[in-house]
Amino acid sequence: MRNIFKGSLRGYVCEDCLEAVSEVEILIYHPYRNADTTANTASNAKDTFRFVSKEEAKQRAELLVYKAKTDAEGNFQIEVSENHLDASFDIDFVCGTVPPKHPKPKRDEIVQLHITTFSMRLELEKQAKNEKFRWEYAIAYKWWCYIRGHFFDAWVICGHLMNCQTNKPIANAEVTAMDADFLTDDNLGTATTDSNGHFRIDYTSADFKKTFLSPWINIETDPSFLSFQSGPDVYFKAELGGTKLVDETKADARKNVGFCLCVNLCSEIAVTDPGVNFPSAWTGIGSKFSSSYGTSAPDFDAEGYASSDKNVLYSIIKLTGQAALRSVAGNPIEYRFSVSDATLPNDDINNPPLAGFTKIVGLHPNLFFPGVVSKLIRKVYSPIHNQISVVSAQSDFDAEGWFDVNHAIERALVNAGFTPADLILYNIIEEDTLISMNTTALTTAPDVPNIFSAGQPIPPANEIPVEKFAIRFEIREVINKASNQFGFIDGGKILNSVIMNNNPIYRRLAIKELEETTLCTPINGTVHAKYTLYHPYLASGRLHLNSNSLSIDRDVADGIINTTLVKRINDNSALNAPPLDNLTRCTYALKLHSSTRKHNGEDGDSDGSTPLEQIFFYDENQV
Repeated sequence: MRNIFKGSLRGYVCEDCLEAVSEVEILIYHPYRNADTTANTASNAKDTFRFVSKEEAKQRAELLVYKAKTDAEGNFQIEVSENHLDASFDIDFVCGTVPPKHPKPKRDEIVQLHITTFSMRLELEKQAKNEKFRWEYAIAYKWWCYIRGHFFDAWVICGHLMNCQTNKPIANAEVTAMDADFLTDDNLGTATTDSNGHFRIDYTSADFKKTFLSPWINIETDPSFLSFQSGPDVYFKAELGGTKLVDETKADARKNVGFCLCVNLCSEIAVTDPGVNFPSAWTGIGSKFSSSYGTSAPDFDAEGYASSDKNVLYSIIKLTGQAALRSVAGNPIEYRFSVSDATLPNDDINNPPLAGFTKIVGLHPNLFFPGVVSKLIRKVYSPIHNQISVVSAQSDFDAEGWFDVNHAIERALVNAGFTPADLILYNIIEEDTLISMNTTALTTAPDVPNIFSAGQPIPPANEIPVEKFAIRFEIREVINKASNQFGFIDGGKILNSVIMNNNPIYRRLAIKELEETTLCTPINGTVHAKYTLYHPYLASGRLHLNSNSLSIDRDVADGIINTTLVKRINDNSALNAPPLDNLTRCTYALKLHSSTRKHNGEDGDSDGSTPLEQIFFYDENQV
């Protein structure tokens, strides 16, 4: 009867990431230097794993009995002679490559490692009792990562991508690892998560030592280069179907990582099977603001300003969060947003009267705005309709303004040529937007009339008033809509006070001396600017003067323009009064820059980003 010794060799790159040690040579020796050869004992591999020197390898050459090579799965087998059944053996391996087949660098040494000493009789008896049994050894990740990196320049990232709330894995997402550099960030590689949310990215030092002179000169250009280290500073991006799941920046980088990096990434975006239930909630406005009162940077303050920057909302805003398709009982979920003109401070324990929430999104004229509320991603990739965007529509609201995301999904499937039953083929990405709301349907404050000249004050009667609103979110379970049977999952989250504004900045700019002559007349002496800059939520105002030659290039500080007042008005601002009376014969441009604190939750308003400009020609010799 043939005696076959079966074995398997693997290595940990992380504590939960094991790989086959493939295509390496297995060496079986008689024990070296009178090691314990008792048939029923074997060495503790944790204590015996070590490098084998060239000298030792030469001395043991005559003790070599068997050779084998591991296959792609790290498995090997050896036919054992009858004479060796009761012997103990040393087992080594020669590492000529590591996954995924990194070429051996320019080193002279052969990488040979001793694993342990084992009893052949004991191992064969185990195999006789169970034909699937193999002698197995897994190299500890600290050893295996060092071997891979030091000898083969093989670096690896193993990780998982999960949902932050449910801890469920996110499959089919593209995860990219970046190295934060002082010059240009390096892309270390991209991988797709499997059904367990697992991903792996292999790279070499050449991938993070790139410079603008690569491939001729490579070096790791650490952003904090004064404390230069050899490892990359790694941060991650992840997306699925064009939706950003993870969006780290240099500030999130893991500093100077080693040969193996093990990470667990999580995303607030829900990616679930249609039948999976998860908590539903309104959590934010756009990606910048939360929907709660508090003291953290994204929160609303007591007065109704958004974030620590005291922003006000304008234009189209996305009311963000997540909503399951069905309840735990399997019934459809609906939700709605409504607005009240009656408000209370956000730190008040009470809420405005519910009867005041009469402006309902989907019912109030022009308050609803269509937008992507979720995406369908095929569970198994398909070249056709692999991704379907679900866009909200007026038809998704009922007569009371309840929004049915199930209806929106079914409509998207039908429009793509499917039936509602085909939803089982897809996972759902909660796009984070529950509904989009047009704030211009709420604000009514008139703009400042276009009748005031540069330097002229805005009368109190024409100032723009503060407009505040309360926003309410409700969720319900539809038990039987025909008989009006509903279960309210959330009676209504209310943000007591939100300030909104859709008025433009009022800006006027003139040169006093040109108004007294003509716009084409050269001027001299002291030059005066006249300006009117007004908005109730003014963020900045700045006057800048420069000559055509740029010999003069400075901001104008007159004690008014650089204040924090909402009104910045001056009809006699000297541009060249001593000690700055250095204007020479040239053409000059005076610019009035400004901005507001209007924000839609994604971007600030561009109103005022293009400065007003007044050109004049200065000639000190002009009579």
